[in-house]
Amino acid sequence: MDTPVITMLGIVILHKVNRYMSDSTEHNARLQQALADLQQRYRQAYTEAGMVPQTEYLDEWQAPCYDGEVRFGLIPWRAVVQQPVTNFSDVERGLESHLHTDVQLFYATYFAADLHVALDGHPMTLSQVMCVEDVERLHRNLIAHVLMKRQLQQDVTLFIGTSDASDDLIVSVNNLTGEVGLEYAGKPQHEKLADNLTEFLQRLDVRVVTDA
Repeated sequence: MDTPVITMLGIVILHKVNRYMSDSTEHNARLQQALADLQQRYRQAYTEAGMVPQTEYLDEWQAPCYDGEVRFGLIPWRAVVQQPVTNFSDVERGLESHLHTDVQLFYATYFAADLHVALDGHPMTLSQVMCVEDVERLHRNLIAHVLMKRQLQQDVTLFIGTSDASDDLIVSVNNLTGEVGLEYAGKPQHEKLADNLTEFLQRLDVRVVTDA
């Protein structure tokens, strides 16, 4: 007599799991499209200004995104799709904690130089990774940031950039909720910028800079 009840319960659970997986896949696809759109807008803004994006050249890095000749310590760059993509499992195992999928996708989609952008007129710089060596540096910094948050008994956040308003003003993603906000180094998030990373990226304007 209990079998139909168990079977129905199993069907309900399976339906919920499938719906969650579908929603998650769609969410990730929207974020990756927002990342692609931002890179395209970035390139287009420089093209319209008669320029190309440049970054500091580091000769110890064979960055796949380097795209031209070095002049005065700067080199043109172009975003390239990561192959293979950055993997965060070692970081998660070390921290014994999951890193928000949005942040993993943010850092694991392209090799690119940092992006100069603005939100509602407020300038900021988004962090990117240019090569495998840069990924290793990112891993170390993320671990240090999370451990600091735990020691301070604050909600865990993951940095994705900095505000140009202050050297210690960080753009971060809440690791639990996915909300994007601002925080000063060593302090909790104090201002919400967007409900999620996709919305945040879609609202950004590109800043064309001449020195990097």
